[in-house]
Amino acid sequence: MVSYSALTDHSAITQAFDEFDKLGRELFLIRYGFKEVNDSFVVARSGRYDTRALFAAAYEYQTGDALSSRQISGFAGAATQFTALGYVVVGANDQKDRERFTSFDAALSRVRIPVENLPAIREFLARGLYAEYYVPTSGAYIGLKPRSGKPPHFVAAGYIAHREDDGRARGFDLPYKPALRRFAPSKPIRPASTTPSTRVKSNKPSTPQSRAAAAAERPITYCETCFLAVPATGICPNCDE
Repeated sequence: MVSYSALTDHSAITQAFDEFDKLGRELFLIRYGFKEVNDSFVVARSGRYDTRALFAAAYEYQTGDALSSRQISGFAGAATQFTALGYVVVGANDQKDRERFTSFDAALSRVRIPVENLPAIREFLARGLYAEYYVPTSGAYIGLKPRSGKPPHFVAAGYIAHREDDGRARGFDLPYKPALRRFAPSKPIRPASTTPSTRVKSNKPSTPQSRAAAAAERPITYCETCFLAVPATGICPNCDE
């Protein structure tokens, strides 16, 4: 039986979010061996992420150990740990029973958003026209449906996000962040060092744990376009730039 409380690394969870966004739900579930069971979701960024599969991915990023669907038999343990780490976890009816509003200000009464973030939110909203505003049962965010029919935008306490027509997640953090960062900050790519390496190469075989630890020590650079982690080459595999 897996120890759900062992998952503590927010950067590992961010990597799991990134992989989900890059692959899409269907491929992500196949990658980790889970079926489409609409019982529990983590609400973050621009949508909902399957709780059990997301836990398995984050756990593997943190520890290097893969988990099967049998090892995560139910969603309660994973959901409890995600909640303890500050994420919003909802059930299957969260979207079904959402409350609709005719204006953003009316919907704002149902979601706790820091007043410090309202100027940035209103500046963003001024760029588009919306046909409907809604709040899910969890009260995790305000959904805004563009009149153009494009995918909805999401305004939460500390971030704004949406999906492009191709399914890729876009978004940015708001100035005041009451809890976790939902999007990794963009960082400049560090230039390669010109000093010759003096490291002595070890013949000791690496283990999943040592590889995970080494990955955690390396500075992570994020693509400023799609927010995915950029490899050592400095070229985003998603954007090729």
